[in-house]
Amino acid sequence: MVSVFADQYFVFPVLAIALAGLMVLLCRWAFSKAKGGSLVRRVDDRPAERDAFGLLSDVRTVRTYNEARVTVSTLKDFGIKATAARTKDGWTIYVWPQDEAAARGLLDAS
Repeated sequence: MVSVFADQYFVFPVLAIALAGLMVLLCRWAFSKAKGGSLVRRVDDRPAERDAFGLLSDVRTVRTYNEARVTVSTLKDFGIKATAARTKDGWTIYVWPQDEAAARGLLDAS
């Protein structure tokens, strides 16, 4: 027969609470505001380079945020996935490479 001492009943709850507390602290750090160095939020507010967006192709650059949103909305109305980002040249509209020709044609026609 296995004997169980009272101190063994004490170890598991303390260990579980310690691990849960560690996970809470880790999550608070990872999702904290920018001052603490968040892992999931962009902390750099400066405009990016135009070629810093991976596979996306830039189709047009406009001066204001409102112009960019209107352009993106126009492209989305025609079924073209588009997004806008602030770059050093202004607000740049990006699309996927397979939609680039259609987006340029649509924007040049309007």
